[in-house]
Amino acid sequence: MIRRALIAFVFAMLSSNCVLGQIAASSSLLAKDGLAADGRASDGSVGESNISPNPVALSSQEPRRIADLPPQPKGKTTLMGGKIRVVDHVRDRMILDIFGGGHMTILFDQRTHVFSGEQAGSLDDLKVGDRAYVDTTLDGKDVFARNIRVPPALPTGQGNGQIVDYVASNRELILRDTLSPRPVRMRLMAGATIVRGDQAATAADLQPGTLVTLAFVPGSDRQPMVSQVSILASPGAMFFFSGQVTFLDLHRGLVVIVDPRDNKSYEVYVDTNNRELAGRIQEGADVMVEARFNGSHYEARNITLNSAPTK
Repeated sequence: MIRRALIAFVFAMLSSNCVLGQIAASSSLLAKDGLAADGRASDGSVGESNISPNPVALSSQEPRRIADLPPQPKGKTTLMGGKIRVVDHVRDRMILDIFGGGHMTILFDQRTHVFSGEQAGSLDDLKVGDRAYVDTTLDGKDVFARNIRVPPALPTGQGNGQIVDYVASNRELILRDTLSPRPVRMRLMAGATIVRGDQAATAADLQPGTLVTLAFVPGSDRQPMVSQVSILASPGAMFFFSGQVTFLDLHRGLVVIVDPRDNKSYEVYVDTNNRELAGRIQEGADVMVEARFNGSHYEARNITLNSAPTK
């Protein structure tokens, strides 16, 4: 019995020592954190937990700013007008079908200014098929758009006449219209299309006496704005007319020929003093006429009889 009691006493002492050891160890750890064994701060104040409520530490740094874009490339600016074929917002580029022929790939970005009519717009306003006028400059080997202007859709008019004068300084075009006794003043749009047949032409070809057809829109100052000019004939140019003589007045030297290729009538004047040339023409005959445009009418230089008039 005594032996059993001694053994129980030894085990009880060992167990109490272990518990006291654990308490001492815990107190030592708390003391390192500046806390007493009862959870109070060693200086008597209540301690706060030093465990972060968020296991992920938040950075106190400000979000990284997007690098400022460099300024627009400097250099000579070239104005291009045309119709938008492609708008690629992924690669920041557009393909412009240039008025007068050809196309150009033009880059753009946030530095590009877009104007829709008279109002500031955005790159989202660029639509395939729109007419656009682009101020471009070289950015290395690429063509970059400084400004893109998309004019509003306006009703267009058609007309034809003969140029009296063209003032390049303000792009004013003065025409003698077949329907108006007075000259008509119009203004050529920047980037307007000028063609001669299927070939591109320039404003330098708009010489006095030139016959033209026009497409125009109303201008803000009530002066029509010309968007397209087709040159029909320039002074000194040679033309060939082939067809049937439908009218003949040798007293005036006037010959009217209907060309079956376009079914249009052309007035050609023959020198009545040249009897040989005038003698080749008969009403109803099929002829080939080589004529020179002198700025006011066509002068016949040579006439070939293709077939005599049928009786």
